[in-house]
Amino acid sequence: MKKLLSIILIAVLVTSCHDSNNTAEKTKEAEKNINKNTVFSFDVNNLQEGCSSNSDMICTINTAVKCTLNPSFSECNKIKNSLPAFIFMQDDSLKRPTFQSYKITKLSPRNDGTVEVYTQSSCNGNWFGLCNGNIVYIMKNINSKWIITDIYAIEF
Repeated sequence: MKKLLSIILIAVLVTSCHDSNNTAEKTKEAEKNINKNTVFSFDVNNLQEGCSSNSDMICTINTAVKCTLNPSFSECNKIKNSLPAFIFMQDDSLKRPTFQSYKITKLSPRNDGTVEVYTQSSCNGNWFGLCNGNIVYIMKNINSKWIITDIYAIEF
């Protein structure tokens, strides 16, 4: 029984190390396509479909911002399973912004297979406090596609 538990523990450790290494590799790959001086800006009155960036990570964040501004935007249904559910909440008290911009400041792989994408963001609303200041997107690469599992704000 002890041998079996030891084997299972080793297998779990090897798998988690592989996931961590894979995440680090995917993060380094994504960083090559990210210019940290680029500011992405969106206005609810002229949202456009598609993404001109060559970074899937940026395209996913861009769509999340578009859905933050307008959860009924046409692209939002296509990516609904790749974003946190609270983005799609409908309530007038949310003070959803009509304008939001951001730039990526840092990428940080985590041991759980996710990546923290640190951004400097600004908006003209409140929206849970998740569009002004230092906003972090927790992302995971699944089947070569980036998804956002969570979003939070931090103070420096």
